[in-house]
Amino acid sequence: MKGILTIVFVLLCSTLWSQTKVSGVVLDENKEPLPYVNVFFKGSTTGTTTNEEGEFYIQSSKNFSIISIVFLGFESQEILLKSKINKIKVVLKEDSTTLDEVIIVKQPKKRLKKQKNPAFRILKEIWRRKKKNGLSLVKAYQYNQYSSRELGFGNMDSLFMRKVLRNKFNKMKNYVQKNYENNTYYIPVELIEKSEKVYGNNSLGKIRRDIEGERKIGIHQLGKYVDRATTIFKEIDVYNDDIYILDKTFVSPISTSGFGSYDYVLSDSSIVNNRKEYTIHFFPRQKGDLVFKGHLKVVDKSFALTSIEMEILKNVNLNFVRDLSIRKTFLLKNDSIYLPKTNTYKGEFTFLTKNKKEKGIYLVKNEKFSKYVFDHEKSTDFYDVKIVQKRANQYKKEASYWKRKQDEKINETFQLVNKIKTSGKIKKITGTIYTISDGYFTPITGIQLGNLFTTTAKNDIEGVRLRLGFKTFKTNNDRFRILGHGAYGFKDKKIKFGLEARYLLSSQPRITVGAAYIDDVEQMGFTKFNERNLIPQPDKGPKAIFVRGDNYFLAKVKKKMFRFDVEIVNNFNMGIKFAHEKIISADPDRFSMAFFNQKNNKTINVTNDVYSDFYLNYQPGRVTEGFGVDRQLGTKLHPKLLINYKKAYKGIFGGNVDYEKLSILYNHPLPVGKFGVFDPTLIVAKTFGKTPLSVLTAVPSNQTYFLTPNTFALLDYYDFVADSSVEGHFEQHFNGLLMNRIPLIKKLGLRSLLTFRTVYGSISKRNKKINRSSIKYVAPNRKPYFEYGFGIENIGYGNLRPLRVDFIWRGDFKNVNGPESPKFGIRVGFKTSF
Repeated sequence: MKGILTIVFVLLCSTLWSQTKVSGVVLDENKEPLPYVNVFFKGSTTGTTTNEEGEFYIQSSKNFSIISIVFLGFESQEILLKSKINKIKVVLKEDSTTLDEVIIVKQPKKRLKKQKNPAFRILKEIWRRKKKNGLSLVKAYQYNQYSSRELGFGNMDSLFMRKVLRNKFNKMKNYVQKNYENNTYYIPVELIEKSEKVYGNNSLGKIRRDIEGERKIGIHQLGKYVDRATTIFKEIDVYNDDIYILDKTFVSPISTSGFGSYDYVLSDSSIVNNRKEYTIHFFPRQKGDLVFKGHLKVVDKSFALTSIEMEILKNVNLNFVRDLSIRKTFLLKNDSIYLPKTNTYKGEFTFLTKNKKEKGIYLVKNEKFSKYVFDHEKSTDFYDVKIVQKRANQYKKEASYWKRKQDEKINETFQLVNKIKTSGKIKKITGTIYTISDGYFTPITGIQLGNLFTTTAKNDIEGVRLRLGFKTFKTNNDRFRILGHGAYGFKDKKIKFGLEARYLLSSQPRITVGAAYIDDVEQMGFTKFNERNLIPQPDKGPKAIFVRGDNYFLAKVKKKMFRFDVEIVNNFNMGIKFAHEKIISADPDRFSMAFFNQKNNKTINVTNDVYSDFYLNYQPGRVTEGFGVDRQLGTKLHPKLLINYKKAYKGIFGGNVDYEKLSILYNHPLPVGKFGVFDPTLIVAKTFGKTPLSVLTAVPSNQTYFLTPNTFALLDYYDFVADSSVEGHFEQHFNGLLMNRIPLIKKLGLRSLLTFRTVYGSISKRNKKINRSSIKYVAPNRKPYFEYGFGIENIGYGNLRPLRVDFIWRGDFKNVNGPESPKFGIRVGFKTSF
């Protein structure tokens, strides 16, 4: 009996772990690679096509003994496989019986005018219809969507694999995806699966998405840049003229302006399901531009896509991304409606260079669409319902549920991640990546220290200032979080600190509460708006290590704060903050913040500001993930509207000032196709009532050598003080468009930009009258103050290109406070971007 059970067990294991893997290259008789050749296992639908170098890789958990290779104009071949893992080279011969002439599709050396290009007629018909995915042609629709997102490490050698899998290495190595080009492995460390039911109504313009099941396994915490990279494959519609990926604007291959960015070649046509199907190949005209290379297939008469495959070139002006590919297929409902069938997105990201041998992170996302139903309309209220995730296991399903959804490849990945997730080696790597990305490290479970990149600053009050923060952290979805910091100045020899607690009170509607206490030195009048955190962000802006001129314009501040925030609808928040602040100049001899109280005829040096701060925050289109008190933000460009109304209360809890302040900010990055992104910000502010300097908003200046958003780089602190002001900050980022066209320079991967900033404002007589500070109140009320310049960004080496350098000039103004500000300056910015 035991023997029989042993045999059955061995047979079951061999069935579960059987797998056929084939990689290789397909060439013609002249040893030239053949792209887009169909390769599949005989007797199955599992297959692929060769890439531009004629290379391919396919695998299956089933045993296959033959692969078929088919390409129009060449003789088909069937190759007998000798083992479960094969690496082969195939040479195809021309088929003289089907074609008089065989054309190998390559980028043309001579460009045709679009009217003379055979592909133009077909593309023009695609533009004219622009049916997107066909769902817009029906009143109402619904369908099922299953998606999987696999995240892991690429180019890992066998030694690393042995350390991760240990005694399971020999058993499992054949079931890990392998890169046969350099004999390395792809190791999955996280897998997320999601099953959704989608309902749409075109008459109402509404879409409802219900998550039926979700499963996560593996190690997730890899840092904010990896988190943002995982959101790159959301809602990519190739029918749009522009495709937004990683906050960059790519020109779609079927854009109406595509002939300005692509070369097109109509390669052939074939009959598929009694319909004529054309194949069009597209190539970048300028290799460094944000465009793709690939091919699409389109059906005659309806001119709707049946499939599209595209990838970026290796030398595209994009950081950290070694490879990026998109494959979409569509199914036919009738002659006019083509619907999404499958989406496959792949990306590989490296830290230093784009070298194929460098270790990196890979991301694979698969989507499958099924069970379409049309014109079954629901009630209007039905589409407004939104199911919000409140707990981690809310969408938990049994294993049998996921087996019905998965294909064999996803099932294998799940098994691998389940075994790898406990690996100490993997946890060590993910922890290092998180520290490099976010600046935090975990000395003990549940506590993180950082940010390591903002520990040092300098000013004339504290001298060199050291700061270290902390936060509680179990998972990204913690409902409760405590964070704080401690700081020490080597000149004033004093310790400062801040402590904040935040709690997610409700998930639907989303309600958060927070409280904080701060005893620190701050730059007053530097910001007009309610920040996301009650504690100011780590030493940025005025508190930096490299500064120009004197900076003793600081105040000692003790704050007690409480905030209540509710998300009314998605990405529309309303909240109120109550605060008590005690403000006194950090150096009264050089920088007085005193004001005159006319009622008791006294000069007051200490400001007790008791106020409420009501705000609205609307950011339509913002991508968020997670359901904890802090959510992760995506990279998608979106507008932002902030409105703050602040009211101070004199006589309550010792308050000695009475004023009101209204501030409005609107920012709306606008993609302008291949010309990059235009990023304008408008700020309007008005203060009512008698307001001392300690709580009056100065025109935001910047005396560091670093760029700070929405500030003026060539103004000193308190050069301008205004109780009414209008600001405009405008930047045009060309994303390499200009630099890519300059010989020699284009190899450096630089990007250019233009900047213009201006402010117009005034100061009231009543505020001038109560002023007893050492600052003279001056406002840009006769003519606007402005700064203009140009910059170069994406400076660095390999993938590490965080540096931006701006060259800035300013208009003339009469300086009355302190030394004359510089008329020209060079400022540096640091921003890690793709």
